[in-house]
Amino acid sequence: MLSYEEEFRGKITREITKYRQEIKSERMDMSFGEIINMYKDKEIIISPEYQRAFRWDVQRQSDFIESILLGIPFPSIFVATNPDGKWELIDGLQRVSTVLSFFNELKDINGNDNPKNGLRLAECDLLKGLKDISIDELPLEYKLQIKRTPCRVEIILKESDFKMRYELFKRLNTGGEGLSRQEIRNCIFRGTDNRYNKFVQELSSDKKFRELVQINSSDEEKMYYEELVLRYLTLKNKGTRYTKPNIQDYMDEYIEGQSNDCDENLMNYDHKLFENIIEFLYKLIDANIFMLGRRYFTTSMYDAIMLSLASTKNLSSINVSDFRKRIDLLKNDTNFNNYVGSASSNPTSITNKVMIAKRCLLDDKEE
Repeated sequence: MLSYEEEFRGKITREITKYRQEIKSERMDMSFGEIINMYKDKEIIISPEYQRAFRWDVQRQSDFIESILLGIPFPSIFVATNPDGKWELIDGLQRVSTVLSFFNELKDINGNDNPKNGLRLAECDLLKGLKDISIDELPLEYKLQIKRTPCRVEIILKESDFKMRYELFKRLNTGGEGLSRQEIRNCIFRGTDNRYNKFVQELSSDKKFRELVQINSSDEEKMYYEELVLRYLTLKNKGTRYTKPNIQDYMDEYIEGQSNDCDENLMNYDHKLFENIIEFLYKLIDANIFMLGRRYFTTSMYDAIMLSLASTKNLSSINVSDFRKRIDLLKNDTNFNNYVGSASSNPTSITNKVMIAKRCLLDDKEE
């Protein structure tokens, strides 16, 4: 009989072996000149969603160009191989985009010259002479030095398991300039059956929905409208009681399932229901229905209202004036507010908030 230590070691060994086998990768060194040419030939793709995250300011871009000229080492970039053999950038956006923009080669999401092209370098810590220099004014030998600088490329092959590619994408994009979870989903699930991902985007583009939610431009850039739609669909269709570590993982699981086995009938039903809910709530747009306390928008009110209305069998029978009053009562409900706060998105809090909301908004007495 194996000892506990032997069983434990065997289990860990099997897990490590399993997941290592699911990641197929290789590495190579390429010059920035080669990367620029691949980008121009559309052999290395910076997806439109990923381009939104090019957020380095002029100083940080300038510091990186200085580092290249000084021969200071920098981290590898990661790419994933698509089914057609092209590479899609996973990690290294800021560095690659900086070089592309300095050489006036960076394109926007429509294929036109990116507004960030034409970089003029800021004053750097060591190379003071770089200040106000553009690529056209940089001596040829230094242009060639940048182009010939080697860059380590870690390549995740298309044979890699889908879940492991997704896990790598999440882990490599955890920095301050990385993608939001919704941007990651949008990048990753474009490589699978993309119907459900497009469905989420379609619902999120509803003008009345956006007027009701009114998020800031920074959150909009990070695809928060799409995330809110996916959050609603996940909790509506999979339930509020989940065992995943957090709601983001729960949403990942839901959209992966829909991408693997897209339910057209459910999409059609959810499309009409979502439109009806938003049409009803738009009559209350002046009431700041998703506001709680000093925050104009909260997921607590969003979950409570959206999921309550999604559960009713006759939306048209609800009196708008009465519903407005009930929303005010809900916002001041002590039991409801007990589940609002730092842990408001855990399954217990969401489940209880929705249960309380149904009682208050719809007179629903069911547990």
